[in-house]
Amino acid sequence: MGINAVNAGLLGQLSAIVSSQIGLAGLEDAKKEQKFDPMDCSTYDPMNGMNSGSLESATSISDVLGSSHQPTPEMLSQMPSKAAIQDDIRCGNGRFQLVRKRGRSEVWNLFGQVMDTVTGQRLPYVACYACKVLYTDTGGGTGNMTRHRCPIGVSYRSTHGSSTETIEAGLQSSFESSVSAVNPNSSNRGEPRSQLSLTITDSGQSLPLVSQTSGEVLIGDVDRDLLTDSIVKCCALDLIDPQLFAGRGFRNLLERIWQLARRVGGTPGEFFPDTQSIKSALQTHLRFCTDDLKNELSRTSQGVRLSLESLSYYGKEYRVVHGCRIGPDWKWRSNILGVFKSRENESLPDIVNIVIHNYELDRNLLRVTCSSMPKDTQNIKVFLDVKVKLKEVLQRVLASCTIPVLAMLNAIDSMTKAIIESDVRLPFEYPNSSSSCDDLLDVYRLLIEWNEHYSAIEEIIRSKCQGLVPMLANLNANHLRDLELFIDPFKETIESLTSEDAPNLQKVLPEWFALMHECHIADDEPSPLLRELKQKASELLEIEKATVITVEHRIAAILNPRLIRKLNMICTEAERNQAFERIRAVCGIRSPKEPLSRGSSFDGEPHRKRRMFLSSLEDDPVGDDELECYLRSQYPAAQTRDVVTFWSTVGQSQFPSLASLARRTLSIPATAPKTMLDEKLASVSPDQLHTFLMLRSMFASERDD
Repeated sequence: MGINAVNAGLLGQLSAIVSSQIGLAGLEDAKKEQKFDPMDCSTYDPMNGMNSGSLESATSISDVLGSSHQPTPEMLSQMPSKAAIQDDIRCGNGRFQLVRKRGRSEVWNLFGQVMDTVTGQRLPYVACYACKVLYTDTGGGTGNMTRHRCPIGVSYRSTHGSSTETIEAGLQSSFESSVSAVNPNSSNRGEPRSQLSLTITDSGQSLPLVSQTSGEVLIGDVDRDLLTDSIVKCCALDLIDPQLFAGRGFRNLLERIWQLARRVGGTPGEFFPDTQSIKSALQTHLRFCTDDLKNELSRTSQGVRLSLESLSYYGKEYRVVHGCRIGPDWKWRSNILGVFKSRENESLPDIVNIVIHNYELDRNLLRVTCSSMPKDTQNIKVFLDVKVKLKEVLQRVLASCTIPVLAMLNAIDSMTKAIIESDVRLPFEYPNSSSSCDDLLDVYRLLIEWNEHYSAIEEIIRSKCQGLVPMLANLNANHLRDLELFIDPFKETIESLTSEDAPNLQKVLPEWFALMHECHIADDEPSPLLRELKQKASELLEIEKATVITVEHRIAAILNPRLIRKLNMICTEAERNQAFERIRAVCGIRSPKEPLSRGSSFDGEPHRKRRMFLSSLEDDPVGDDELECYLRSQYPAAQTRDVVTFWSTVGQSQFPSLASLARRTLSIPATAPKTMLDEKLASVSPDQLHTFLMLRSMFASERDD
C-alpha cells in the first residue's frame, strides 16, 4: 500500500494542523518583512525597530485592494458551499485564505475575512484564525464574532472586561509584543523562536489565552477530532484498514509533513490517534450513518427502491443492497444499506425483510430490482436487472452458435496473458493482466485491441512466443471482426443504462427496442456468422421482453416527454392503453370515456348524452385530464433534456399528479449500481467490508451534495 492510497484531504488536514497559527489573529501579516525607504528614517522607532503604524497602513492598503474587487452575485452563485470553503481553509488546500479586515471593534484581531485566491475576491465570510469556524459577514455588526466560543485559541467574550479601554490596551500591547517576537530585525535572531501568547489585561491581571510553553506545542481537541474524522473518511473512501496508519512508513510520512510545515516542537505521534481510536470512530460514524439513513428513508413518502448487487471479494460472495430514491428536492440518491454474505439458505425475501426492519421501510411502497426472479416474493414487487439479463442473453447466443466463438474469446484472453508473462511487450495497453475475463464486456475490450493489432500480435507470437502458434492457428480473423460487430450494440446498450448515477428506468424500453433493431438481419448481410448470431439474439430478446418489460417500464417511457410522440414505435395500442389506465388509477384521474356523474341518482341515459354533447361543443372538453393534456403538449428540447429536471419544474407546475407518479416510478433502478472494488488496492478484511462500504457510500453522497 503506497502513498497514493492516502486521501488527499487527510494530508491537507495534517498540514493544516501543524501549520495553523493558534490564538493570534493575522500573524502571517505580522511575519511579512517591513519595507522602508532608505532615505526616510522619520518613521523608524528605535525601541520597536519598526513603524508603529505600519500594521495599520498595511491593513488599510489591503482593505483598499480588497474593496475594489467585490464579488458579483453571479460569481457568488458559482462559489462552493460554505461548508466546502470552511473545509478548504481548515485543510490548508490554499484556494481560500484568511486576510485581515480593518474594523473598529477589537474582535477583528481574532477574525479574518475569506479571500478566494483564484479570483482575488473577498467573500462575505469571516473565520476565527484559531479554529477556522466560518460565519457569514452580513455587514450588520460583529454579533456572531463576539459570541464565538473558540475551543482552541481566544474568544472575545471570555476575556471581555468591564472596561473597553482596558481591553483595547491589552490587545494592542499583546499584539505588538507578538509582532516584535517575529520581527526579522530582532536582536535574538539566532536563538530559537519564542512561543507567542496573546494576553488581555483584566483588572490588572494578565490572563494567558493560549497556553504554550517554549519548545512545546499543545494540540487542541478540535484539531484532534478533525484529524480523526479525516482518517475515517480516508479509510472509507479508499478502503484502507486503520492498521495502515500505525505502520512505520506512514509515521515517516508524518515526520516529513511535520518538517515541511516548519512547526517547532512536538512529534506527530503525540497527537496522532491510535488504531483503537480510529476503529472506535469508525463504529461511531457507522452508527451515525445508519441512524441518518433510517431517519431519512422512514420519512420518504414516495417509498424506497432497493436493488441487489452480487459482489465477489477475496473468493467470497456478497449481496450488496442499495437504497435508491428521488428526494423532495428532486435529487437522485443511492446509498448502500447493507452488505450480506451469500448463504444457500438465505433467500431474497430474507435479505429484504432485514433491510425493512433495520430502516423501518414501508413494505407497500417497496420495489426491488435483482438479477433473478425469486420463487417466493412475499408480495414484494420485483423487477429484473436489465444489465444482468442482457449479459445473460449475450452469453446464451454465443454459447449456442455453431461456430465455437466463446472458445475464440477465451483463446485471445489466454494468449494475451501468456505474452505478458513472457515479458513481451504488447502493441496495446493491458493494465490488469491478472484479472479474469469472465465478463464478456471485458473480453470485448480485449477483442477490439486484437482486431486493431492482429498483424502485429501474430508477428509477436510467431517470433517470440512460438508455443502459442497452435492456439493462434485456431483463430479466424474474420470471425473476430464479426464478433466485435455483434457485441458492440450490447455494450452500448448496457453503458447507456449504467453510464450515469441517475434514474434509468425510462431508458429500458427504447434501449431494448433499439437493440432489437440492431439485431435485425439485413437482406444484404454477407457474413453467415453475423446472420446466425443476430437471428438467435432477435429470438431471445423477443422472448425475454415479456419477462423483463413490465407496465412500470412503459409508464416510465410515457413519463419521458421526449418519447410521447413516438410511443407507437415501442408500444402496441393494447400496451399503451394498459399503461394509460394504470396511470389514471394510480393518480385518481377519471378516464375521458367514463361518463360524468355516473353515480348520481338522476344520471340517466338522456342526461349523459346531453352532458357529453355539451362537452363536445367546447374547445377544451370537460373530460380532459392531466394525462390527456400532457400527451398533447409539446416542449422545447431544452426543457426535456433531463427527465427529472422536467418533472421538477415544468411538469410539477402543470401536472402535479403526474409529477408525483414520476417521482415514484423513475426512482426504480433498472440496474443495480456497481460497487467499484479493486482487491489489489483494498486492504480491508472481508469482515470489515460492510462497515467500509457503508461509510464510503455515505461520504461519497456527502461529496456529491
